[in-house]
Amino acid sequence: MNKMTSKHPPVGELAGIISNFIRFKRSMGYIYQTEEGILQRFSLFTMRYTINNNEISLQLIEAWLERRKDEKASNHKTRTLCVLQMLNFAAKHGYEVYFPVLIKKIKVPEYTPYIFTKAELERFFNACDHIQPYPGTSRHHTIPVLFRLIFSCGLRASEAANLKCSDVDLTAGVITVRNGKNGKERLIPLSDSMSRCMEQFSHRYDNYKDKYFFKGKYKSKLQRHIIYKWFRICLENAGIPHLGKGQGPREHDLRHSFCVHSLKKMQEKGVDLYASLPFLSVYVGHASINATQHYLRLTAEFYPDIIEQINRQCSEIIPSVEVGKI
Repeated sequence: MNKMTSKHPPVGELAGIISNFIRFKRSMGYIYQTEEGILQRFSLFTMRYTINNNEISLQLIEAWLERRKDEKASNHKTRTLCVLQMLNFAAKHGYEVYFPVLIKKIKVPEYTPYIFTKAELERFFNACDHIQPYPGTSRHHTIPVLFRLIFSCGLRASEAANLKCSDVDLTAGVITVRNGKNGKERLIPLSDSMSRCMEQFSHRYDNYKDKYFFKGKYKSKLQRHIIYKWFRICLENAGIPHLGKGQGPREHDLRHSFCVHSLKKMQEKGVDLYASLPFLSVYVGHASINATQHYLRLTAEFYPDIIEQINRQCSEIIPSVEVGKI
């Protein structure tokens, strides 16, 4: 069981049931850190209302469900669904919960992944190699390794940031990704060139004396927003335009590009995509093969020959999805 505890536990009349719900979710293997923060804020929110005899009023719930000014649709959806799940749990454990009769479906704008071309990747990594030093950081040495690892292993940025020195086995050429999305753990083999790159980096900073493989300012843990900031700098230096807020490219698109370029290589080598797609799905830590297929459907305009082959080979197990309507 996950034994993580919050610095700010739930408060108020619902503190007990919220804590029980968080323990329940973690007992099922979920990390539940982001959600714990949401539920802690919800517990603070409930203190504006009177809760008697374990009754959670409709007024309280509707006030929480209301979308706030300038709140992103994705954030609204996350905090709404999280609390509704907890309230459903509470209703099954003795609480009288007055759910709204109709909850409107929260629509989150679909983001179409930006797929880097081979030429763009070359320019991007060249920009990484020529990044200027910044006081208090090792960014000029970290950035070339960090973004190559994210791309070559199809990592999420959070997985790279959370990578510990103990998770890196350069002798075997393998890294262990722990607590990935949905709490999954997986082993990822490194290419020879990536292993050499990481070995040179680790020797330069004697990384194994530290907890995390990549570090931020003054050897603190590298934060997601710093990774994104570095990504935008390299993107600009590479002459690749950013299309605006919510349009990308994002650092996560390196992962998307890895998936697409991997499938393209497989096709060029005559590999059976029907047999290979599940392996790629496991490699990048997708919950199911449909998640891998979801990314590729959105890239049909880039590599229609790949999509045609997937449709031909996988039509029986993967439903057809129209681009732009997923």
